Amino acid sequence: MFRQKNKTFRPAWWGLSLLTLAGLLSFWGCFDNPTSYEDLEADIVTTKTPTALIEPATLKLWMDEGRVNSTDPDSRDKVVVLNVSDSAHFDAGHIPSSQLYGYSSTFEVRLEGVATVGHMVVDGPNIDALLQGFGIDSHTTVVFTVSDGLDLRQATRGYFTLRYWGFPKERLKVLQGGDVGWVAAGYHLTIDEADIAPSTFCVRDLATYSDFGGDQRASIGEVITAVDGLNNGNPDNIAILDVRSIGDPDRVAYMANAGLDAWNAVYAAGTTTTLLPTADLKVHLADFGITSATNMTYVYCKSGVKATVAYFILDGILEWPTRVYDGSWKQWSTYTSDNGVGTDWQVDTDTPGTTSPRTGGTLTSGSMVLDPVANSLYESVDDWRANQIENEDLEYFSSGAGGGTPPAGGGGTGGGSGC
Repeated sequence: MFRQKNKTFRPAWWGLSLLTLAGLLSFWGCFDNPTSYEDLEADIVTTKTPTALIEPATLKLWMDEGRVNSTDPDSRDKVVVLNVSDSAHFDAGHIPSSQLYGYSSTFEVRLEGVATVGHMVVDGPNIDALLQGFGIDSHTTVVFTVSDGLDLRQATRGYFTLRYWGFPKERLKVLQGGDVGWVAAGYHLTIDEADIAPSTFCVRDLATYSDFGGDQRASIGEVITAVDGLNNGNPDNIAILDVRSIGDPDRVAYMANAGLDAWNAVYAAGTTTTLLPTADLKVHLADFGITSATNMTYVYCKSGVKATVAYFILDGILEWPTRVYDGSWKQWSTYTSDNGVGTDWQVDTDTPGTTSPRTGGTLTSGSMVLDPVANSLYESVDDWRANQIENEDLEYFSSGAGGGTPPAGGGGTGGGSGC
């Protein structure tokens, strides 16, 4: 929903990526990190913030410079502000020129593994429809905020969604404090709605200079494999972080070896939208054995939303490897013998070859409806075909690229491939 006035198996992508990057190497020189890029013009400033967390004063400066919702066809540094909230909160007052990104539009029900599950990352056609309605193009920096009375987790869910869909980290920001922080900085809210000209942008337009973000999320099969690795001595030096609410009754059970945190333990006292200073965040994560030396941190919660706060800290601020398990506990708790899933998928059993359980505590099975075809075909958690979401989205992302140019240079409106 938008509002305005009006890791998996990736062989096909690797081939496309290598050919594309080799051709572009001499043009914008980022073969070693294809999701980063060099600024080709001095007036591009929004990609140069120290981290993806920005202060209200930074956004206000960009607003005063005319970057927010710019209609300049030559602009390489347009800014779009998305308020990930609901219509009631948005209508009560929002940052001038911001647009409503309906919270319910950040997830959908999709098939993964052997059953459908809710709160999963949205698919290609849906994300394209949203981005076009917001007027986003290949040269847009997106700032996520959230209304007063809500939680930063909604903004970080938006951040995760676009990271997954291939947006370079430099083009995504989260506003420290959200709308509350904006007001605290001395700026006003409005009830007026922005007049936005839709774009023709598609996520496929990113494929010429940015990677699909399948490595930003984890499927059920990948997480089971990660737990098994921990139960076998953790040779890959990974961590799992559980950030469900302290009072969540389901917390009597948890993924084996997970650090039991809470999503809001990283907020400044008395706030729901302001993160602690970076040094404090590092200390907090270290309490769970997570440091810059950790090769990968998987984060989960109950339904894949609160987990994105920890994901944003790790990815957007600290730049440490991390993935969101968007299926989270609602999916994990259903993969049990009681529900008839195959032996290799069961989380209420021991890791094969060990006496270490995949789930700690007392697990109560959640309800699921098995997909009969998937359940008969996919017997192993290692079967790449059972990562249906990323397989489908990778194909969408990498087929029929619209010929857009890197956000740091080239044309001003994106590829316009028609999606």
